[in-house]
Amino acid sequence: MSKFTSAERLSELLSDELEIYGKILKLTEEQSKLLAKDDIEAFDNSLDKRETLIEKIKGLHQESEPLMQSYVSLSSGGKEKNTEIDNLRKQIYDIIEKCAGINNENIATINEKAHEHTKKIDDQSLKRKGIGGYAQSVPNMPEVFDKKS
Repeated sequence: MSKFTSAERLSELLSDELEIYGKILKLTEEQSKLLAKDDIEAFDNSLDKRETLIEKIKGLHQESEPLMQSYVSLSSGGKEKNTEIDNLRKQIYDIIEKCAGINNENIATINEKAHEHTKKIDDQSLKRKGIGGYAQSVPNMPEVFDKKS
C-alpha cells in the first residue's frame, strides 16, 4: 500500500468517524433535554444508541490506528502533511470536547436529581414513621369506626 493510498483510506475512515461523532453529539444534546424532562426511559434508550455508535467507532479505530500512527510519524518528520486529515482530526477533537462538556453537565444533573429523589424518599419515610406512631395511639376497635356521627 503506497503512502498516497494510506492517506486516502485514513481520510475516509476519519470522515466516517466524524459522521458518527456528529450523531453522538446530537444524542448527547438530546440526553440533556431528556434529563430536563425527567424522561429516564428515553434517556436510557438514548444511552444505548450512543453505545452502539461508540462500538462502531471502536471498529473504525482498529483499522485507522495503524494508518494514523504511520501518518503521525511521517508528518512529524516533515515528510508528509495532509491538511484534510489534520482538519478531520481537529473537527473530531472539537466534537469530543463538546460531548465531554455536555456529559459532565448531564452527570451533575443526574447527581442533583438523585439527591432530590433521595431527599424526597427520606422525607416520605419520616412522614410514614410519624403516621405510624399516630396510628398506634388510636384505638383499634371496630365499634369506633362503625359508629356514624
